[in-house]
Amino acid sequence: MFKNNVRVLLAVSMLVLMIVVAGCGGSSGVKRVSGLSTTETVTTFFDAAKNNRMSEASLYVSNASKNDPKTVLKFMKGQSGIQEIKNANIVSIKQVAQESNYAAVIATIQEQNTFKMSIKPVGLEKINGEWYIVDFDQIYNGAKYKVLQQLLANI
Repeated sequence: MFKNNVRVLLAVSMLVLMIVVAGCGGSSGVKRVSGLSTTETVTTFFDAAKNNRMSEASLYVSNASKNDPKTVLKFMKGQSGIQEIKNANIVSIKQVAQESNYAAVIATIQEQNTFKMSIKPVGLEKINGEWYIVDFDQIYNGAKYKVLQQLLANI
């Protein structure tokens, strides 16, 4: 049960950050780095979110996830876990599965100034040759993501 809650928390926090940024609108002049691997995509997203560069972080989340009303609702209820990202460091990140345009990555994260570690699975989708992070709710509620569901289930 705790493992599922942690997974959902990380995925939701990533997506909420992206929705908030997308909702701010405007052209920030920030550009997505192209050609990143799955692990580089997650690392780049995490670094941008941790350093409060939300416009940049949003570039690494799928548009479908950024536009999901459930994610916005979670943010409004304070269930996003934004502080979790800001107070953590990635210890390691590893791709554990890939099939077609879907991949699963495991990030080991340490809470700053503690020995508390957590392992977070992240689902990604390849769109137009680039990897994007997908919200966990979308993965488990969308028929489109059956392959990604299976990849994450095997972790």
